[in-house]
Amino acid sequence: MSTPTPQNQPNGQAPQAPQPIAEAHATVPHGQAAGRPARKLSTFLKVSIILLAVLSVASIGLLFIGDFEGRFERVFSTFVLFAVFVGLTALDTRRDLKSDWYAPVALIANAYILGLLLIVIWISSYDRYWLVWDIFWKSIVVIGVTRAVLGCCQLLLGLGRGRPETLNRFAFITSVFAVLSGILFTAPIAIDSFGVVVPELYWKIAVATLILTALGLAITLLLRWSYSAGDREAARAARAAQAEAYAAAQAQQAQAFAGQPGALPVPPAAPVQPSAPQPNAQGLLPWPTFPDGRPLPMGPDGQPDFSALNGR
Repeated sequence: MSTPTPQNQPNGQAPQAPQPIAEAHATVPHGQAAGRPARKLSTFLKVSIILLAVLSVASIGLLFIGDFEGRFERVFSTFVLFAVFVGLTALDTRRDLKSDWYAPVALIANAYILGLLLIVIWISSYDRYWLVWDIFWKSIVVIGVTRAVLGCCQLLLGLGRGRPETLNRFAFITSVFAVLSGILFTAPIAIDSFGVVVPELYWKIAVATLILTALGLAITLLLRWSYSAGDREAARAARAAQAEAYAAAQAQQAQAFAGQPGALPVPPAAPVQPSAPQPNAQGLLPWPTFPDGRPLPMGPDGQPDFSALNGR
C-alpha cells in the first residue's frame, strides 16, 4: 500500500515547518535555553582577563630584557603559570559573592603572583640543571605565602563581622600587617633575579612586621573570645533547657503509660536491709534481743543463746 503524499507539495520533498515555529527556533541562540537570559561576565572576571592580557604583553617585554637561554623551560613555565592564574581566578570567582572586599583583594593577590613569577621565569640566570627547580620552588613559595595571607585576611575580617567596632579595627590592622609581611617575604625572590643583594635591615623589618601580625592575630582572637561569651552562655542555657524539657517529657510519658489499663505494674522498691549493729564506746557489740526488746538468755559459755530464738 502506498503512502499518500500531502497536497500542494512536490513529490520527494518533506513538508516545511510552520512559519511561527521556524521563527521561534531561529530566535533562540545556540547553547541557550528558551526564556533564559544570557549571563553577563562579572566585573572581577573582566578585570582578571584584562590583567592577564597586560601581563602577557609584559612577559613579552621581559623576553627581550632577560636571558633567552633555556627558552623551552621558560615558555613551559609561563604556560603553567597562566594555568595557575586561571585556576585561582575561577576559584575566587565562586567566592566573590560572599563578601564585598574579597574580589578586589583576590584580584590584587593573583596579579602579584603572576607579575612576580613572570620576573622569576624570564630574568633568572640560566642553569642547565637547576633552572626548572629554581622556578618551581620559588613559585611554590610565592603562591603559598600569598594565598595564606589572603586566607588570613578573610579569617580576620570574618571574625569581626557583626561584632563591636574595636574587634573590627584590630582585624583590619592585623590584615594590613599580614599583607605587608607577605610582600616583604616574597619580593626578594624577584629582586634576587636581578642580582641585587637584599640588606640585613630589610629582613629585620620583615621579621618585625611578622611579629606585629602575630600580635594582632592573638589580640583579635582574644577579643572575639571575650565578645562571644554571651553567645556561649546562651547556647549553654539552651542546651540545659532542652535537656530539662526532654527529662520532663520522659517522666510525663512514663506516668501516662503507668495509668493505662493493662500496663505492667511497677515493681516495689527493694526492702531496706537493717544496718549492722555498731560497737559501743568500749568497742563491744550490744547484747542481742528478742523482737519485742527482751535480751536473749546467756549460754554456758557466757555468749548469747541464739537457740532461744528458734524455740520461741
